[in-house]
Amino acid sequence: MTGSGATDELGFDGVPFADLYGESAVVPPGGIGSSTAPLSHPPTPAELARRMARQVQRAHASVLEAHRAISTRQALLAGAGAPAVPSPCAPQEWARPGGAAAVLRAGAARLPDAAAPGAYEVTWRGQLPVEPTELHVHLAGPAAAPHCLVHDGDRRLVASIVRSTPHLPEGEPTRRHIPGIPAEFRPLARTAVRRLSMPALDALAAGDVAGVFGDAFDQSGLEREDLPERWPARLLQEISVIEPGGGPYGQGLLVASARMEAACDTEPVWPWLVAAATEVLRVYVFHQGLHLCLPGARVVPSTDSPMRVEVLDRAATHASAWGFTVEVTGLGLAPRPYATADCRVTAAGRTVARLRGIGVTVRERPGADVMPHPERLSCRKSAAGGRVPVNELHIAHTAEGDPAEVFAAFGARPTATATRPRLPRGDLRMVDRCLRAEISPAPDRLGSSLTAEYDIPADPWYCRENGAAGVPMFALMEMALQPMGLLGGLFGMTSKYSEQDFVCRNLDGRATLIRDVDPRAMTVSQEIVLGSFVLLPGAVIQRSDFELSTGGEVFCVGEGTHGYLTADVLGTQQGLDGGEYAAPWLERRPESPAGALRLDLRDDTRLGTGRLALLEDVVVVPGGGDHGAGYVWCDKPVRADDWFFGQHFPHDPVLPGSVGVQMLFQAVQACALHTGLVDHLPSPQFTLAVGEELRWSYRGQILRHHRRVRGEAHLREVRREHDRLLVRADGSVWRDDLRIYHVDNIALTVRSGAGREAAR
Repeated sequence: MTGSGATDELGFDGVPFADLYGESAVVPPGGIGSSTAPLSHPPTPAELARRMARQVQRAHASVLEAHRAISTRQALLAGAGAPAVPSPCAPQEWARPGGAAAVLRAGAARLPDAAAPGAYEVTWRGQLPVEPTELHVHLAGPAAAPHCLVHDGDRRLVASIVRSTPHLPEGEPTRRHIPGIPAEFRPLARTAVRRLSMPALDALAAGDVAGVFGDAFDQSGLEREDLPERWPARLLQEISVIEPGGGPYGQGLLVASARMEAACDTEPVWPWLVAAATEVLRVYVFHQGLHLCLPGARVVPSTDSPMRVEVLDRAATHASAWGFTVEVTGLGLAPRPYATADCRVTAAGRTVARLRGIGVTVRERPGADVMPHPERLSCRKSAAGGRVPVNELHIAHTAEGDPAEVFAAFGARPTATATRPRLPRGDLRMVDRCLRAEISPAPDRLGSSLTAEYDIPADPWYCRENGAAGVPMFALMEMALQPMGLLGGLFGMTSKYSEQDFVCRNLDGRATLIRDVDPRAMTVSQEIVLGSFVLLPGAVIQRSDFELSTGGEVFCVGEGTHGYLTADVLGTQQGLDGGEYAAPWLERRPESPAGALRLDLRDDTRLGTGRLALLEDVVVVPGGGDHGAGYVWCDKPVRADDWFFGQHFPHDPVLPGSVGVQMLFQAVQACALHTGLVDHLPSPQFTLAVGEELRWSYRGQILRHHRRVRGEAHLREVRREHDRLLVRADGSVWRDDLRIYHVDNIALTVRSGAGREAAR
C-alpha cells in the first residue's frame, strides 16, 4: 500500500477492484466516496453486484484508513517519544526511555528559548502513563515567566515545567544539609556487585536481577505478573562505581556514562540528561533490593517533589559522551520504597548540567494489593527462601505510616488517634519481616506467637560505635523487645481504647546470653510467645518470652513485660521510689571518698562513639560502692536533638530504656579501665558475659524537655580466671531527680585483645 490512491483502488481483501469485476468496474474519478450520475437504465444483476462490491470496498477502505492512522500514531508514540511537537532530529536509539523523557521533551519544546542555557523546575504531578499516549501541552502563567503543563491522553496532569535563571552559574551548588549522623539504610538484599557493564544493564532491563546481583535477589516461584516490570530501552553505557553508603550524604554514590551517537542542535538535550540520571537511580534501588517487597515492581518518578535542572553549557551538552556523578540523598520504604539524589553531568571534562532533587518511587503493578493478610503471602522471601506474610514495607508502615493498615489484616480494629504503639524507625528498627503470626482466639490471647527475622549488616553502626567488642546489650535488647511490640499490634492489644492516644513502654525484662556468637552479616530469628495478658483501666500489660537464634541455634533467651498506656496512666508514674528522691551512693558520702577520680570521657573512644557515646562527666571510686568492690557515677545532659528521639518513636519521642542500660554497661567498663582492674590485660576487650542473666525494671521515661540523665553502678564481684576477668555490677538511672531504672547483674567478660587484633 503506497498511498491513498492505492487504497481507493483496492477491492475486498486487498485485490484490485478491476481484477474482480473487469475493466467496466472502474472507480469513479473522485474515488469510491464520490457521487455518480444516475443510471439511464435499470441496473442489471451484474451492475447490482458491482454496486454492492463498491459498498463493501468503501467500508473496507475506511477500515484500512483508520488502521493506517492508528499504526502511524503508535509508531510515533513508540519511536519518537510522543512529543507535542515531533522532533525528527532525536536519535532513534534514544527515543524510548520509559516515558519520562517523552513528557519532558514535549514540555520543553513549548517553552521559549528551550535550547538555551537556563534552569528548569520539574514537578511530576501524576503517574506516568503505562502505555504510550497522546500528550497535550499548554503554557500558563505570565508571558515573561511561563510554565508548561503536560497532560496525558485522558487530560490528566502529568508534569509541570517552569523555566528560570540558573543558580550559582560559575560554581558548584551549595550542598543540602548533611546530618551529623546520617541514616544507614539497610538494603533488603546484599550484593558484592560494584559496577555494571552494558551487558549487565541489558540483563537487568530484561528482568534477570538475580543473575546480575546474586541469589539474594532471586524471585523464582512468583507468578509472572508479580515479577518486576521490564525496563525500557537502556540509555547508559556503564555504571563504573556503585558505592552503597558513599557520597557526602552517606546514602550512596554512583558514577555512570552514556553516549549519544548523534546530536540535535535545535532540540533541548536536558530531558535526556534527566532520563539517564533517573536510570542510574533506578539501577540503585534495584541494587538495594527495594523492589523485592512489591508485586510487579516498577520504578517511576516521584510525584509532588520539585526537581531542579540547571543547564550550564548548552553547546557542551550536545557532546557525544556524558558522565553522571549521582549522590544519593535519601532512601526509604514508606509509604512506598523511594530514592532521591543530586547529579552532576560532565562532558569533555566540564560540568555542563546539574540536577537536584531527582526522585524515584517503586510502585506495585496496577491493582495489586500490597497490604498483608494472614491467609496471603507477600512476594518477599525470608532468609530461608519461603515467602512471608509481613515484609519490610509493612514493618516500615508500622513505624512511619498508618499501623492500622498492617494490624487490621490480623483482626486489630482501626483507631482514630495518631499516637499509637509503633515500631522504631530508621537505624533503630531491628525487625525486618514476620514469617509467622498465630493469634489465639482465646479472650486472653494466651499462646499467641510470632516468628520474625532481622538481617544484621556486616558492619552495623551499633557494633562500629560500641567501644566493647561485638554486639552491645542495647542491640540485643532491641532485637528481643521490638517483635513483642509487633505481636501486640497484630492482635489489637489496644483496640479497646480506639479513641485514646496510647503508647507502648517496656516495663521489665530479663535476658541471658547462652552462647557466644557474632551475628554480624547473619539473619537473626526472633521467636515471641505471649505469656500473659492483663487488661486494666487505661492500660494493658503484656508479658512475652523470647528466643534469638542464628542458623537454627538459640543464643539469647529471656522475657519482657510491655505496658500499653494512656497518657493519663503514664503520667502517674512516680519512679522506683514512690516519687521520693533517692540519693545516689556518692551523694550519701559525708565527704569525697578517698581515691575518687573525676573524669571527662567525651573523647574516650574505648567506651563508645557517635550514637553510643553515652558517657561525659564520670566519677570512679576504687573500692567504693555498696559492695566495696568499686563504684562509678555518670552524668550527662538531655539534649532535645539527641539522635534517639527522632527514631523512637514517631509521634511519641522517648529515650529508649535500652540506651540507659547501655550507659550503665559503659560505666562499668570505664570503672574497670580507670581503676586498674584490667591493667594486666594488653588491649583489653569487653564482651557480654555468657550464662549471666541481666534483669531490668523501668518506672519512668526520659523526654526531650528533661534536663539530665544520671546513673550509678556498684561493682559486686571481680573474678580473675587465667586469661580473662569477669565483672558483675548492679546499677540505677535517674531522670533529673527521679530514679526510674534499676538494672541487676551487669556482667562483662574482659580478655586481652592483642592476639585478636594481630590475627585480623
